[in-house]
Amino acid sequence: MTILDAQSMHRLAKLALDAGEVSSPEEALQVFSRYRLRIHLGAGWADTLAGQACFLTALNTAARAFLGGVEVSGDLESALLVPLFDGRRTRDVVEKLGGVCTTGIPSQAPMLVLGTPPAAPEGFGVLLSWDGWCAAVTPLSENTGLTCSMDNPLAGVAAAALGVNEAFAHVRGDLPDAGARSIGLSLWRPLVVTDWDAHAHRGPALEYLPSSLWLVGLGHLGQAYAWILAMLPYPTNGRAHLVLQDFDKAGTSNLSTCLLLTAGDVGKHKVRLVAARLEAAGFTTDLVERRFGPNHHVLAGEPRTALFGVDNVAARRDLDSSGFAMVVEAGLGSGFRDFRNMRIHTFPGTRKPSEIWTAASVAQGAVELNDAYQRLARERNDLCGMTLLASRAVATPFVGALAAALVLSETIRPLHRGCVHSVLDLQMKNLSFRTGSEPMVFRGLQAPFVEVVRTGSVATRSSSAATSERALL
Repeated sequence: MTILDAQSMHRLAKLALDAGEVSSPEEALQVFSRYRLRIHLGAGWADTLAGQACFLTALNTAARAFLGGVEVSGDLESALLVPLFDGRRTRDVVEKLGGVCTTGIPSQAPMLVLGTPPAAPEGFGVLLSWDGWCAAVTPLSENTGLTCSMDNPLAGVAAAALGVNEAFAHVRGDLPDAGARSIGLSLWRPLVVTDWDAHAHRGPALEYLPSSLWLVGLGHLGQAYAWILAMLPYPTNGRAHLVLQDFDKAGTSNLSTCLLLTAGDVGKHKVRLVAARLEAAGFTTDLVERRFGPNHHVLAGEPRTALFGVDNVAARRDLDSSGFAMVVEAGLGSGFRDFRNMRIHTFPGTRKPSEIWTAASVAQGAVELNDAYQRLARERNDLCGMTLLASRAVATPFVGALAAALVLSETIRPLHRGCVHSVLDLQMKNLSFRTGSEPMVFRGLQAPFVEVVRTGSVATRSSSAATSERALL
């Protein structure tokens, strides 16, 4: 039997060990191998890019969390149009992303539904829906949901993340009303808790996307950013130019959190793997294979808007001197109790990065070992190894996908005369717990943006014309 360690341990299954439910990493993996999920694709699911992004995100994130397998049934023949899988058949992509197509009697696993629900569903079943910037998860028994009419893949990704989280909470038994409640949020007005699905909060049609971005860190969050960018309706002759920065190689544990990695990628540089996938989808890239640090300075002609995905306090402090005009970053909870929590920062904001992450906060506290880790350290005569394993965060890609949707929304919303938030907190377990700064208009950003057409048309104006017309708020 393979002995699991910090480099190979599944980052979500680790929560069973951290919570003291099991006595070894191997036993934790056995528990998670019993978790299964169904996804049913009903009529109309593929009519919008939001629907396609919803399905692909649900499948990709669920396959990395439900280790017993993910079944996909229903309409498996639709052709996909999102940039990352343009022209591929649904059936082929299911297998590529780790799912199994089924046309027979489905299992009794929890079910996520897109489009028209199947007849007389039994057990756990929720409908994933979207409209404009809004995303919702509703019980199938209520026969309600958003209209899925106004297209915005950001909302499709958010609906998928919320739906997979709801199913996961159900199989874990840590949320009694999982699947029996209606939940959702507006990415246009993320702080609105009541009436979040009102017409005023569904936002405008998605018309403008950034023509260039700098992605710092290509692990859990960085690959979620890249995944969503590759779902957005860029015209085929106007997809973004991305500067990708990371120095690390993919490890086995990264397969449980990183949306663009496969088993054959272990041991290869993340930045090159992500670049290859994005370039195959029509994006152009430049690669920076070094750590982000105090000597980082944006040069003339390079993207001045950055999506930051580095979980490192010292690196966050160095954002002060980096020269970016706009930075949006996310931090995720790391423990078995708070791994669903997230905080989004946008800079410039009410405080500088160095004021949020002080010099004193750079020092890390000692890792405390629970009884299970202490026993493992004695049995395996490996205190250092078990301490390193205990220090690793509990993480899962459906949390990262929602955080990334919020980050991209902060970046894209001002292009449509929307506001940004210098800080935004959200708990996926209970969306009522949402707090943040007062929305503010982000002025003074000088960067080119490319206009896109929701219908998938390749027609586009020049980035300078789009910039002039929008005047960039």
